[in-house]
Amino acid sequence: MSISGRPLRGERRREVVLSGEALVDVRPWSEARSVLAVVSPAAAAGDVDLAAWLRAHRARVDAWLLEHRALLLRGFGVDVPGRFAEVVAAASDGDPLDALGDESTPRAEAGARRVYSSTSYPQHQTIDMHNEGAYCFTWPRKIFFCCLTAPGARGETPICDVRRVLARVPAEIQARFEARGVRYVRNFNAGVGLTWQQAYYTDDRSRVEAYCKAHAIEVEWLEGDRLRTVAVRPAIQRHPVTGERLWFNHAAFFHLAAREPDVQQALLQNYGADGLPFQTSYGDGSPIDPADVRAILDAYNAEKILFPWARGDVLLLDNMTVAHGREPFDGARSVVVALSEPQSVS
Repeated sequence: MSISGRPLRGERRREVVLSGEALVDVRPWSEARSVLAVVSPAAAAGDVDLAAWLRAHRARVDAWLLEHRALLLRGFGVDVPGRFAEVVAAASDGDPLDALGDESTPRAEAGARRVYSSTSYPQHQTIDMHNEGAYCFTWPRKIFFCCLTAPGARGETPICDVRRVLARVPAEIQARFEARGVRYVRNFNAGVGLTWQQAYYTDDRSRVEAYCKAHAIEVEWLEGDRLRTVAVRPAIQRHPVTGERLWFNHAAFFHLAAREPDVQQALLQNYGADGLPFQTSYGDGSPIDPADVRAILDAYNAEKILFPWARGDVLLLDNMTVAHGREPFDGARSVVVALSEPQSVS
């Protein structure tokens, strides 16, 4: 198999699986790292109905996901939202999830129920790597992406193994976060980002308050129909199957120091330190040193893995182990996303 005309790295390890007359190849993307394997129809397989194949071989696929934590399903022709939705259902326990209910970016259904557009963000900018919903009380165990239109250039969805990120975060930073957790402060209706009505899918304050109470979020209503929420979450979680320690948080992703200097200055001038759309601190309210934020971002970037999108690709991630982001791109790009298998703070 080749990826965009290039030989696939990691040729030595290969598994071939018989499914009736269809053969499926499984190969690691890289010998150097176990995360990410490529699953594709073998040359003798012909057309493979991926959803049907997943239903028939679900236990095997789950074992591959636990081994690699990321699977790139390529060459199966999953190029419309409805077909993608079938794949998500076949590879998930229970129904795919609705949007999380505490959204940080716009998300709209994209051609099929519970299939959503990926984060809307200017195409010349980078989205830092993060685990979906790591700041929430409940997050998806699995996250799926599907490429409907490959970008003209770049536009990759970088991934990284947060076990390896954790190992790179200096021990003294780890210790502070593990002891104190992360405090997330959000200010809604200040003129940037989502309104609280968009984030919580309602204009009823009582429903927002009920949701927040059920999800361990403090609520403060401010003048001008503004809302401030505060939530304290763990910085390090345990994998529910293996018990591994995982760097699972948005401490750096939501911190002001992660933004470019001119953006930092503009945000502070417009909203002040207490009115920022997002800000993080330690769980006890003490500030996070910007140098520590940069060290965390460096740890993510040191573990970055890139692959080029092809039309019809499906990427399945163990969301607790593998963070994702987005590279800048040229031309059209359409990547949709679906979530499944909720997991909550223990």
